[in-house]
Amino acid sequence: MSLQSFSNTFFDFVSSDPNFCVYNGLNKNLSDLPDPGKNKRIATQGKIKLLNKMLDGIQPQNKDEEIDIKLYRLYLEQYRLGLELEIDGVPQNMKMPRAAEAISSPLFMLFANDKRDPKLRLVNIISRLEKVDGFITSYCRNIKEPVKRWVEMELESVKALPDFFETLLDWARSLEFKNMERFEKATKSARYALSRYRAFLENSATSENIFIGEEQMHLVLKSMAITKTPEELHLIAKDFTKNNIKQMDELKEVLIKKHNLAPTTTSLELQEYLNENFQVKRSGKGFEYILERYKKEAIKVEGFIKEKDLFPLDIDQSMKIIQTPAFMVPTIPAGAMMPALPLREGTKECIVYLTLSENLVDEHTELTIPMMMIHEGIPGHHLQFAWAAENKSLIRKIYSAMDLSEGWTTMLEDYVIDQGYAGEYGDEMRFIGKRDLARIGARVAIDLYFMSGNAKFLDLGLDIDLSLNDPFMKAGALLKEVTGFIEDRIQGELNWYSQERGYPLCYLTGNYLMWDLKKKFLQKGFSDKEFHSKVLQAGNIPISILENYLLRN
Repeated sequence: MSLQSFSNTFFDFVSSDPNFCVYNGLNKNLSDLPDPGKNKRIATQGKIKLLNKMLDGIQPQNKDEEIDIKLYRLYLEQYRLGLELEIDGVPQNMKMPRAAEAISSPLFMLFANDKRDPKLRLVNIISRLEKVDGFITSYCRNIKEPVKRWVEMELESVKALPDFFETLLDWARSLEFKNMERFEKATKSARYALSRYRAFLENSATSENIFIGEEQMHLVLKSMAITKTPEELHLIAKDFTKNNIKQMDELKEVLIKKHNLAPTTTSLELQEYLNENFQVKRSGKGFEYILERYKKEAIKVEGFIKEKDLFPLDIDQSMKIIQTPAFMVPTIPAGAMMPALPLREGTKECIVYLTLSENLVDEHTELTIPMMMIHEGIPGHHLQFAWAAENKSLIRKIYSAMDLSEGWTTMLEDYVIDQGYAGEYGDEMRFIGKRDLARIGARVAIDLYFMSGNAKFLDLGLDIDLSLNDPFMKAGALLKEVTGFIEDRIQGELNWYSQERGYPLCYLTGNYLMWDLKKKFLQKGFSDKEFHSKVLQAGNIPISILENYLLRN
């Protein structure tokens, strides 16, 4: 069998999932919902085994095919683990209720990030809403003693959905959609199904344990092509935290003198001072003024990048910046981005989400906004994913190489300041950036702890009380000490860490590996832009595989 034939079979497999089609820009199965039932899960496990056997029979014809075969295997293993990871002998996905996301996120994509005729999209939305009742019935059959924290997160998401449904109805009315009666009936049915789901969750016996154990933790890391051991990752996090604190202390001394502050000013006090003195000027009602400030900064960053000629920008792309929808807030504590849909033809457009509230306004300042846009937009996630979507390989378009994407973006936070972007406020921006970047050391520690249950991973050499019984209180104490985040941000971060196994630790792991790879590349005589271009044009590949690929080509 050729790799191309396998790719076609693989494509049929993944595109049988309606939500995969929405998230990747395929115009098929858009009116359906996934099947959450046990029989479907068993059938999927069987197909994964078959696809792995098919890979065994493929002889790669060149280095690119060798890479793609590795990526297909990793993708399938991550898919398998998503179905088979266990907590207390029960599949994790039976203890982690996420029906709200499975229902609402694709609806939001059809509403906000689909270039087809609105009326065609509304037909898909109505059909999906009509199927929510059956989806919820099947979904509830496969939930068993869910984790209390995750139930609370899910209930918060479900609570926000009726308002989102009303937004969809208003949109349809504004378009003078002719079949409003059917739409309203479908919405009513979906609301009723979600009320049943809410009651089911509220009355379910819950558990507290979120740990999958060290053996399964190793499987997760292996499936992501992370070759460092947990102990090595922990040491990297410990060293990073120590060095980051040292760098912040050095910057603090400079800024204390520059701003005539008391010599005893702490890092947290300096952070609060800078947040207050670099606030975005308020105007009008709501948070539109913050969104507009981000949009202006995105234009400014792209202009700077073009002037410096640091990255390849000859790609058809665009970026939309919006406030995080209410139903997504529990898992997006500050901001995030929805990358360009990799299988959609035409302009590669991403959506940047900003979580805005009165409690979080202080975190959106003239110092943090540039760093957010560098990280999420150009030259960060948006540019990286846009280039990956142009890759000729199917798997390199859709593979989730989080160490690559997060290593790329966290490297840029320092690199762009090094190039002079911040001007006279370089030290201020770097200090705030270091304060915020401190989170990536804590993320390694908390991710390893939330997977293994071993509190030794929380020891980063700081004075933290690890005797607390509640794992979220332990982890929260570390995150607070390292970052100074407000409580809402801390809880949102912990929510996310607890569910995305292996992803949080990819920030520092990727950052460490990306800087190391760049150093090796520059030692060979390549320029910054040449390195950036090769990384971007290689597609989505874990750094451990990317390094061998780039250095031998």
